[in-house]
Amino acid sequence: MGAVGENPGASSGDSLLTKAGATRWGGPENCGSLTRMTTASPQDSAVLAAPPRKKVLLVDDHAVVRAGLTTLIQHERDLVVCGEADTERRALEAVRQHRPDIAVVDWSLGNHDSSRLVETMRADYPDLPVLVLSIHDETLYAERAFRAGAIGYVMKQEATDKIVDAIRSVSAGRPFLSERAARSVSSEVHARLPRGSGVLPVPGGASTARLEEPPAPVPAVSIVIPVFNSERTIEALVERLIAELDRSYLLQIVLVDDGSQDRSAEVCEDLQRAHPEIVDFVALARNFGEHNAVMAGLNCVEGDYCVIMDDDFQNPPSEVRTLVEEIRTGHDVVYVRYRAKRHSWFRNAGSRFHNWMATRVLGKPPQLYLSSFKAMNRFLVREVIHYTGPFPYLDAIILRTTRKIGVVAAGHDVRREGKSGYTFGKLISLWGNMVVAFSIYPLRLLGLAGLVMTLAGVGYAIYTLFAYISPGRTQPDAIQQLSASMWLFRGMHLLAIAIVGEYVGRIYRQLNRDPQFIIREIHRHRREA
Repeated sequence: MGAVGENPGASSGDSLLTKAGATRWGGPENCGSLTRMTTASPQDSAVLAAPPRKKVLLVDDHAVVRAGLTTLIQHERDLVVCGEADTERRALEAVRQHRPDIAVVDWSLGNHDSSRLVETMRADYPDLPVLVLSIHDETLYAERAFRAGAIGYVMKQEATDKIVDAIRSVSAGRPFLSERAARSVSSEVHARLPRGSGVLPVPGGASTARLEEPPAPVPAVSIVIPVFNSERTIEALVERLIAELDRSYLLQIVLVDDGSQDRSAEVCEDLQRAHPEIVDFVALARNFGEHNAVMAGLNCVEGDYCVIMDDDFQNPPSEVRTLVEEIRTGHDVVYVRYRAKRHSWFRNAGSRFHNWMATRVLGKPPQLYLSSFKAMNRFLVREVIHYTGPFPYLDAIILRTTRKIGVVAAGHDVRREGKSGYTFGKLISLWGNMVVAFSIYPLRLLGLAGLVMTLAGVGYAIYTLFAYISPGRTQPDAIQQLSASMWLFRGMHLLAIAIVGEYVGRIYRQLNRDPQFIIREIHRHRREA
């Protein structure tokens, strides 16, 4: 695979450019800038009089594909490949380095889709149009690509005939996709496009694909399910979700196997093969814990909304629709408050203690119940996955990001198979993670104790001194004098430790990537020149 900026396929497509005197131009790193000239011939003058060539960045993890695209593009007088990349990181580096006029991005980059890359490109470089190239059916995936920010979609099977026209159209700010794909995308996507009028250009002609009546927007919903020793329930759960929700939403189900000891991973693989357009399967190398598994799933979601639920049918599939409808009203996150919990008394007692601690340690609203059954919007998912530490606590990350929180009432069913994986030790570990990893609350308690002891020691010392110098009062004995000094100096020690701990805690929070601020959106006023 080539590194950023390499152009291994350019040599196969420069025969026409050489005939036009293009050998006197700089290489891909100069993106068509003039570096040196010899005596200009009429042929050279024609080249120099031509308009600037559009700079194209190719992002694909297959060198053969990049070489083929380069060959097609370099034959065009108005286009030039200015750089290549085979990973997300190299793609963003190439954009910064070459400042292309258009990015052509493979939708299946590595082991996941490129929605996050497209979103990042559009957020960091709003004027950079993105054309998606994909092997996936455009009627299923064009919607996802356009929601991420692309304004063009070409099937790889059709790239030879369409890629050049698509690059020209998208670089000029005009959407590009087939009539078949245009009829499959929602009116919400139509409205996002540069010419958002319900009309999209059809490649290969001046005709258009017009939607007589734009259909109602179809929400893209992702469901993340951490799976642990659930071979008997996960298949039925996924089939039930698909049956209930696939007709209403653009559905994605992400199954994350967290090092199961039974056949859960095999069952998940079978489900992915049976429903390749809907089910994604992620297998972790070992057991990392529920919150880590959920974070792995969140890094794979593509939908506008994401629902997190358990694998044991205690979260009823029918309640997913309730969560989605509530979060579409404008919340960043919606938690479920169970009408009646079906956990054991031990688990319920642990949950109550957990919520009490979260209220004091994390600043959780007192009336909010932190359930594992919740929904998040795309904005919140994007902010949550910025956390890359080894000890994630999802609710703490959510609460430090937003206060636009909704609550819905929902049912809670009895676990169908097996028993909960939460033992007393795991609950203690979870509480400790919440307190230590996402707050400096213990340090401040220590500081408060040191301050109280210091004040008590100062008061006791004043009383002892007053008794010592006052005539007619009983003189303080050695024990009283020692106690006064001990209270004073121990309190000062605790206070000093707490002050040092505050500095260390702030360094830890910086390493833990606590955000300085989080921008939801910006509205700017531009003065006319």
